[in-house]
Amino acid sequence: MKIKKALLLSLRIGLGSAAAVFLAEFLQLESPTAAGTITLLTLLTTRRQTIQLIIHRFLTFFGTIGLCVVILPLTSSQLVSFAVVLFFIVAMCELCQVQNTLSVNALIATHLSITHGFNARMIINEFWLLCIGVFIAYVLNMFQDYKGMEKDLNDKVLHTETVFSHLLLEVVRYMEEMPEHTEIWSAMGEMEAELFGYVNDALHFQENRLPVRDCWHAHYFAMREQQLTVVHALHYQLRQIRSMPEQSVIIREFIQELATAVPGRTVPQEQTKMLEEIFRHMSRQPLPRTRQEFESRAILYHVLYDLKSYLKYKQDFVSALSDEQLREFAAVKAV
Repeated sequence: MKIKKALLLSLRIGLGSAAAVFLAEFLQLESPTAAGTITLLTLLTTRRQTIQLIIHRFLTFFGTIGLCVVILPLTSSQLVSFAVVLFFIVAMCELCQVQNTLSVNALIATHLSITHGFNARMIINEFWLLCIGVFIAYVLNMFQDYKGMEKDLNDKVLHTETVFSHLLLEVVRYMEEMPEHTEIWSAMGEMEAELFGYVNDALHFQENRLPVRDCWHAHYFAMREQQLTVVHALHYQLRQIRSMPEQSVIIREFIQELATAVPGRTVPQEQTKMLEEIFRHMSRQPLPRTRQEFESRAILYHVLYDLKSYLKYKQDFVSALSDEQLREFAAVKAV
């Protein structure tokens, strides 16, 4: 998907920039390549960001022209005048929090500073270059591989669930065998990095939908980030136990059940009931006889509360979904 995404972006930028330059040359505008540059800089955004950026480009364009009108006639030096204009353009963009318009405004200021004796015709020329650049970018940014992006996110959902099942089974294996060395730490680190990228991909997908709709994928990956933190914490706590007490067996079996239930598409009611029963079972156990047993069982209680948080994150995520989002989420299944 990364290769496909890069190729599509390259194709849009290449075709868009070429079309903008061609149109500018056809209209016999000066510096026609500037239109292609504006298209390139505007295409590097999502659909929603493109519209916002276009509005900001036009607003700051008039600010840049105003600065040039006031400052450029004050000195005959192109270098000095350009430096002073650029200083105020940067200040304007920073104060208005529209830093993404800086490059195009600097390009316009460069054209006007070079000629120095600019007039209304030159200002109109720069305005038309801006219009052509942003128009071509707007049109091309309407063409997105929406289905491809959605499928890619669904594949990442399935991959995440596979990894989570593996992580939970690794916790179970540790509780059974208590090996000195385990690869679960590196696996959790890789999953954490992947989830960070998945959230960004989901937000990018959401921003490309017009009208913009809330994307359940972003909330899903955020929920898995929270659950990963829980898995990390409970595994760390389990490693503090020197010898697993007999009460750990029922918890181990429950974590194995959670590993099987990772791909579930509904509120984990069954697992929540099982966890409540485990709490009741633990409360009926006889008091620990030794300090080591006391410490081990105290850690197990912490693990149970971690598992409660693990289920709560999934419950909150599913409960917040709309009916349409629930249908979409339920439709994500391994082929």
